[in-house]
Amino acid sequence: MSFKCRHSGCRGVSLHIPLGAHGLRLCKIERGDLVICEKVRFLGGAEAVDTVLRRASITGKVGPVGEAGDFWADILDENGDWFETIALDRGSWNGLKNHWMKCKVQSGND
Repeated sequence: MSFKCRHSGCRGVSLHIPLGAHGLRLCKIERGDLVICEKVRFLGGAEAVDTVLRRASITGKVGPVGEAGDFWADILDENGDWFETIALDRGSWNGLKNHWMKCKVQSGND
């Protein structure tokens, strides 16, 4: 599944969301420590993941699939296992965490 987003955060890049996508888990590096949020699964599968990432692109950069920086989301399969990543920036990460798929921090190095 792919879409070409018109929002400035995506820069018009087509994202190719894997058909096996059923959820996301937000991750980031903060002050040298890995921060991982709880997993969020979507009943709508890849289409729902696609929709949430489109919404996140309103507040920041999303993609490309297969890359990560200081902010990213693990793409989860139907069993909740990680199988791919998608790059985010601070704005899109915060938009997802606090608005589009509210979730709590699950772990981090203290």
